[in-house]
Amino acid sequence: MSIVTERTETKAPTTYQEWLDCFETMKHNPVSGNGVFDAVASGSFTGTEITIGAMQNQVVETVNAILDKSVKRFIKELNESISFNDLSQIDVLFRHLKRDIEKSLFFENLFFLPKTFRTELSQSVKTQMQKFWNDTVKFLYEQSLEFSNSELEDVLFLINRIHLFKS
Repeated sequence: MSIVTERTETKAPTTYQEWLDCFETMKHNPVSGNGVFDAVASGSFTGTEITIGAMQNQVVETVNAILDKSVKRFIKELNESISFNDLSQIDVLFRHLKRDIEKSLFFENLFFLPKTFRTELSQSVKTQMQKFWNDTVKFLYEQSLEFSNSELEDVLFLINRIHLFKS
């Protein structure tokens, strides 16, 4: 007995409604394995000043939803790892968070959006996420000192080799 699975690929959005559909998918589905991010990267849009403004609002809302979902998952899994003293996968959690943050910057190459909007939103995301990253690493470092945990120190060495953003 064989199982046939249908694979549907998301096409690059061009209309406002197609963009809204993509944004909804991005907000509510996992970031990894989500083909919508690839489709959006090659999307286009031409519209009036009003629709471009509405599109900007949707982009901000989508970016916030993606990051909120990713950070919540990261914190939950980090807390579970610490609670069960299973520190071996913490660096993987940081790598997944980095990937999600990179995906949340999908708007940087949407050249139909105003450059100032893309630049300001990108800087805001990067600043906030770098602070969250640094604060989390600092917390783990303090935990490693407080509890003299050499395994956590080893994990921190691996985490410190991950650069969230290229300099």
